[in-house]
Amino acid sequence: MAGGNPLTRRTLCIGVGATVAMAGLGALRYVGSEPLVRPPGGQDEENLVSRCVHCYRCIEACPEKVIVAASLDAGVLNTRTPRMEFSDCYPGQLDDFRYCDFCAERNGGVPLCAAVCPSGALQLPVDYAPETEVIGVAVLNTETCIAYRSSFCAFCHDVCIQVRGEENAAIYYQNADAADALDTRLPVVDAEKCNGCGACEAVCVSAQAGSTMNASERAIVVKPLEG
Repeated sequence: MAGGNPLTRRTLCIGVGATVAMAGLGALRYVGSEPLVRPPGGQDEENLVSRCVHCYRCIEACPEKVIVAASLDAGVLNTRTPRMEFSDCYPGQLDDFRYCDFCAERNGGVPLCAAVCPSGALQLPVDYAPETEVIGVAVLNTETCIAYRSSFCAFCHDVCIQVRGEENAAIYYQNADAADALDTRLPVVDAEKCNGCGACEAVCVSAQAGSTMNASERAIVVKPLEG
């Protein structure tokens, strides 16, 4: 009996410590974690974080290579979970860029990332369709956008039409009908039409073309959906 008590106390301490640690991680989930743009089926943050086993299968399966593992900078619980990365492309290339096409022309239209996920962290809605899926929204920074700062630039507008088609394109010119506006057209994002595919971010030349010194990101980037 004398030897049992210390073991019991030790076990109790370990259990309490683990509970406190998990509670702390739960707090970090909301306080210290950065919202991230997730692959298709990963828009339920709580489901993704709780179920992701960090197997990297989604990263390996992505044919466009736009899924990467989140770093510690994104928060403890986000570390090694999948996020989308569209800026790792050479800017200004309308014939050689990578974006999320939701595998519309592959695997029967079911995103390969979600198809290979073994844990259900990437879980497509029952009514999933590649043409209606939304993973984020493009946000344009007019302070660093070349079109707003200095001269005409059409990369984001043109690639959106190229990828989405004229009718579904989410980027338009706010003064497209103005007289003699060809060289002063200003791009605008229609958030209601944007699906977060990342094509605009992939081709944006802003940070590389000197629109702003020491720019930390491109002028148009895909942001997570709210709430």
